[in-house]
This record gives sequence, C-alpha cells and structure tokens, in this order.
Amino acid sequence: MSSPNPTASRTDAPGGLGLWVAIVVSYVVSPLALPPLVYGLALAHVGAPHGDVVWGAGIGFVFLSIVPLVYVGGMRLQRRIESLEIRDRSRRTEPFLVALAASGTALAAVLSIDIAGRRLLAALVVCHALNTTLLFLITMQWKISVHCASVAGAVSTLAFVQGHVPGRVLAAAGPAVLIGGAGLTGLVLWARVRGRAHTMGQAVAGAGVGLVAPYLELMALSGAIGG
Repeated sequence: MSSPNPTASRTDAPGGLGLWVAIVVSYVVSPLALPPLVYGLALAHVGAPHGDVVWGAGIGFVFLSIVPLVYVGGMRLQRRIESLEIRDRSRRTEPFLVALAASGTALAAVLSIDIAGRRLLAALVVCHALNTTLLFLITMQWKISVHCASVAGAVSTLAFVQGHVPGRVLAAAGPAVLIGGAGLTGLVLWARVRGRAHTMGQAVAGAGVGLVAPYLELMALSGAIGG
C-alpha cells in the first residue's frame, strides 16, 4: 500500500538536502501555478484595470490550476498514482484530457466577458491548449518533462508579450524577464533531474519545447491579438 504522502515516491534519488530542495522546487514551481501568474502579468502589461487583471488571473487559477489539481488530487486519494507529480507516464492520460477540457472552458469564459486585453488573454489560453496537446502527444510515446516545458513556456510567453505587445510593465522589467526566467528554468531542470523524476534528456527536451512552441504559436496568433 502506498503512502498518502504526496512526496512519497522518490524512486532511487540520493537523499540529503539536495533532494528536499528539488522536491520543494518541483512543488512550488508547478505547471499548475504558472497560468494565473502569466495571465495577470500580461494583462497588467497592457494597462488593464486591476479588476480586469484579477478576472484574467482568476480564470487561469480556477480552470487551469484548481480544476486539474482537484482531479489529480482525487487520483492520489484513490491511490491510482503514487504522487501528485504522476511520475508514471501511463497515468498521465486522464489529467491531460482534463486539462484540455479545462482549457476549452477557460477560453469560453474569456470570450464571454468584456475586459481590457481580452484578445491577448484568449490567445494565451489557446496557446496553453496547443502546448498541452503537444505535450500529451509526446507523452503518449515518451516521457517528457512537463515541469520544464511549463516554466520555459511561461518565460517564452512573457518574452513574446514584452517584445511584441505594446505595454509598460514588462517593458520596464527589461532583460530581467529573460535573465530571471532562464535562471528559474535552469533551477527546475536541475530539480527534476536531481529528484530522478526525469533524465537530463527528458528535462532538456521539455525546456526546449517550452521555449520554442509558445513563441511560434503566439507569432501565428499575433494578428488576433491586435497589438
């Protein structure tokens, strides 16, 4: 019988302080934590009022963070997975499908409200759905790091908004967006390899997909963004 502790499955990772740092990084910098942060920053960048920023971040939080987390948490309580990280690739199909359904619902929610930066937010949600689909298709054949893809994807998205969408917040940040994002991506990559959740190749592949795919997708959607 598996332990209810969500960090119970550590495979053969060497113990010590490094392992616990890797665990903390993996759970704090989670793929589920990133959408509301990215959406909120993007809307603040284009000068959306505070209430609109809250709406946008809230949609990301409810549909792209809470909904998948509740489903995965249910799988854990039913002992269908050993940890919230879902290290067994074969167990990731259902969570991916739930995430895709949640993305569609999030897009419908965005299109149903009138807020500043709505077209940008809709493009970001579409990008999230496209990336989720891409990672799902890869995962069906090979275990790629969703953590690394997600954090690198967040950096790529913010870099696109900074460089191609008129605004003030990210423009004022200057190179700190890329420098800080690169550091965070490297930290997560180290954590996933250190905790033996992934091989170096799987982690690097995830980071590569995350850096390239969102930027190209947003370039293709730039006409719909309208700015």
